[in-house]
Amino acid sequence: MGDNFILRLFIIQVISILILLGIIIFLLKVSRAMKKEKRIGKFSLYAISDNDISYFERIDKLVWKLVHLLSNILNKSVVMKKYASKYEKFITYEQRDFKNAIDYISMKFLIGILLLIFSLLTTMFQYIDASLMFYLIAFLIGFFLPDIVLNLDYRKKRIQVGEDLLKAIIIMNNSFKSGRNIMQAIEIVKRELDGPIKDEFSKIYMDMTYGLSLEVVFDRFYERIKLDDAKYIASSLTLLNKTGGNIIKVFGSIEKTFYDKKKLKNELNSMTASSVFVYRVLVFLPFVFVVLISILNPAYFLPLVTTTIGYVLLGIILIIFSLYVIIIKRILKVDI
Repeated sequence: MGDNFILRLFIIQVISILILLGIIIFLLKVSRAMKKEKRIGKFSLYAISDNDISYFERIDKLVWKLVHLLSNILNKSVVMKKYASKYEKFITYEQRDFKNAIDYISMKFLIGILLLIFSLLTTMFQYIDASLMFYLIAFLIGFFLPDIVLNLDYRKKRIQVGEDLLKAIIIMNNSFKSGRNIMQAIEIVKRELDGPIKDEFSKIYMDMTYGLSLEVVFDRFYERIKLDDAKYIASSLTLLNKTGGNIIKVFGSIEKTFYDKKKLKNELNSMTASSVFVYRVLVFLPFVFVVLISILNPAYFLPLVTTTIGYVLLGIILIIFSLYVIIIKRILKVDI
């Protein structure tokens, strides 16, 4: 029974390798043919147009076709639609016509399935009899891995928007002083600035063209970015709409507040720069010592991962280290 199982695995491995080699040879032949076609095309009577899509573009189209197909299935589930709503903040202004929040859930499922297949092939090629839990963990890693990438990108976007928000307020305030209305001021911001702030003000402009009020539009802006500065703008505009007032003076006050806040923040960063450097050194120093000791004596840390008491001690060490990082970060954090 065991010999037959190993023989079947060996046959599957050989077939898989042959299929992979066939695909590689086919792609190499196609690449050579395309290069030769471009070289000969210079001497042909009619110039060869390079309008044909590449194989990578075809693969990209195929992937998105699968994503949209799976999205149509998942879109019938109320639970999935509710779960996908939190991914709407990742859709940029340019992507709004061909990408939906449910597409991110479909991509997560496809990446999870891909990692599951990779795990199956890995265990098959190494003759490992893995448990069902191993494959479930592989699928879950693939399913939640895009969340890490998306949240890191979203964090960078929030930081960039926070840094450029003062520029947007200055441009809007100058536009009001020159006699322009709110729509024209927002249009100037999205035309003059680049990066994530341009994308956000493009969404603000689109919301206003749909007839939403100014405070609702900036409330939606705050819900997407979750910045205190955006909340301050939304609150000021709400108060302006309810009590009345001069929008030039309101935005002048917002501009002055943001400028003072940014100046104070830069001063605090200069004052706490040495403390932050010491904090980062103390955080990474244990990892450096672990690597150096492992190089000098590879068996030094083996009791921590081979014995029960080692697992307990390792868990306690990780908990203490995590608490240390959280406490030091809270001490160094200064809210403005």
